[in-house]
Amino acid sequence: MTRHARPLHRGIGLIELLIVMAIGLIIVAGILSVLYSTRSTSLAQTGMSQLQDDQRLALTMLTETVQAGGYFPNPLTSSVTTELPANATFANAGQAVAGTTGAGLPGDTLIVRFEAGTADGMLDCNGNSNTTGVNLVTVNTFSVDANNNLVCSVNGGAAQALAGGVQNFQVLYGVDSNKNGSIDRYIAASAMTSNNWKNVYSVQVTLTFLNPLVAQPGQPATLAPISQTIALLSRI
Repeated sequence: MTRHARPLHRGIGLIELLIVMAIGLIIVAGILSVLYSTRSTSLAQTGMSQLQDDQRLALTMLTETVQAGGYFPNPLTSSVTTELPANATFANAGQAVAGTTGAGLPGDTLIVRFEAGTADGMLDCNGNSNTTGVNLVTVNTFSVDANNNLVCSVNGGAAQALAGGVQNFQVLYGVDSNKNGSIDRYIAASAMTSNNWKNVYSVQVTLTFLNPLVAQPGQPATLAPISQTIALLSRI
């Protein structure tokens, strides 16, 4: 009777086990690398999208408010000096803008006033219309708070955030000092005189935003400043 040898079944050896583990770790590392890269790209896209929204909103609200500076609804029966009288903030009757120069970050303040009628659709810097039933002088104060938000308060009320990620806010005032219909210089609030304030025809705003990609290698902390020059429509 012929006897057949039974095959010898061997388990996996230590070397084979180490090779399998090494291959597995390489595969896992590759998967994690792809996931991390995908997550980083997604966060970067979200950050840049939010930045663009903040930039657009900040410039839109600044532009619309500054353009309205000095407006009043009844030019046939009154005058700007009557409707916008002098006070502690506005040295001159009829003065549309005022402000302060910040010694450092986060920069300046910009104050714009106009008279909102009850039916002219004028909006303050927080997007609200006049519903008081009477014409209302509206004072809009822009600044940047400690949390890097561009904020605006209306008539001394609580400041509302308009846009985030703002590191610095700078304002210059376009002055027609010789009253020839052409702006001859831009001046910071700290260098303005009472007579200069009466002759402001435009405002130049500059915003410096924090870089949402700062955590990535080679990225700067802030982006290049963006500036916009805004004419006061009541002066044109």
